[in-house]
Amino acid sequence: MADILQARLEEQKFTVPYDEARATWLKGLDRSAESNPHSLIGLQKLYIYGHPSRAGWLSRLAFREYVEYLPRKLGLVTGSYEITDMGQVLSHGLMSTEQREAFNRPSTSNPLILQRGEQIFFLYNLLAADGDFLLPFCGALLNQFGDGSFNYLDVGSLVPATMENILSKFSGSAYTRSDREQMKRLESARETILKNIEEKAEEKGSGSRREQTTIPRLEWLVDVGAVERVESRTWRFTEAGLKLTELTQAYEAEMAKSYPENVMAAILNLWFFGYVSRAYGYMPSQNVGRDKFMPFVWPAYQQLAGVGSYCLLRPLLLYANILSLHNHQGLFLEYEEATKLLEDTYQSDPAALQYTIDRYNTDYQLRIERTPETSER
Repeated sequence: MADILQARLEEQKFTVPYDEARATWLKGLDRSAESNPHSLIGLQKLYIYGHPSRAGWLSRLAFREYVEYLPRKLGLVTGSYEITDMGQVLSHGLMSTEQREAFNRPSTSNPLILQRGEQIFFLYNLLAADGDFLLPFCGALLNQFGDGSFNYLDVGSLVPATMENILSKFSGSAYTRSDREQMKRLESARETILKNIEEKAEEKGSGSRREQTTIPRLEWLVDVGAVERVESRTWRFTEAGLKLTELTQAYEAEMAKSYPENVMAAILNLWFFGYVSRAYGYMPSQNVGRDKFMPFVWPAYQQLAGVGSYCLLRPLLLYANILSLHNHQGLFLEYEEATKLLEDTYQSDPAALQYTIDRYNTDYQLRIERTPETSER
């Protein structure tokens, strides 16, 4: 799969009109590049040049990690690369036709620049996969730099303390062999980064563990609109990013009263959509009441309902919130509250919907039996 995408994005060349600034940038990547009235260029170079950060270049080995490993880690595909319910939100709900076609030929729609709904989608799934590092990491950046700029060495210097904090908080929760091995890998990474700092690895060329840990995460934060690139390897928080760091305060508050392994789930279940709606500059929002639950989820349900018309609640709710924010409805609904409204709706009107627990016992799945508008199936 990675080889196929690499061939499409990098090896397949397209002729595009000559652009002097782009030609200079390409010359920096490849000194053998020639300046011609028309340039042959791969799609990856074309879209990265058009990206605000002009970063995120995938090397030959990185293609496999980002195309095969990362989608699985984010829960977008299964181990056998079948699209999941969460992946359907991106594929069938959020991606435009222009974005799809952009992976086959040059397009003015740059698929590497995420639209607001896609930013919220990836922020949610990045926190679900990496939030126990990403939120303390952002908190450390905010405490150290506030709204000022920072470079990758500044950021790298904060990583060992962030990792040490995680090890301290989660060591007592490492019950299984897998958990203990994960703790060992984290401690090993921390020791390697400290060695990188001591030996000034940046003066010996790229590839240190410090940069491998920090720069991809900074690029993720650029993608979701929380950080912007000021100049080469220098960043700062955006206005939205400064507001989103309120999530780090909520994380620390929850950590003080809950088991560490339950904290990230609490953030996503109780507060995520409220913080997001305020951070991205939407109108003041209010939570959804029982009478608005069905109309709130219905537009998302119509697009996502799968075989048997069942839909998992968590991806359904993520997409419903994104649509609500996009349409400026002034409503949001957190997962914890949605589970209560789901049960209340069924109790008050059993003919309106059916629901059960999914096979992994981690989410509800529901089927709406009639539309909220007409009360007909």
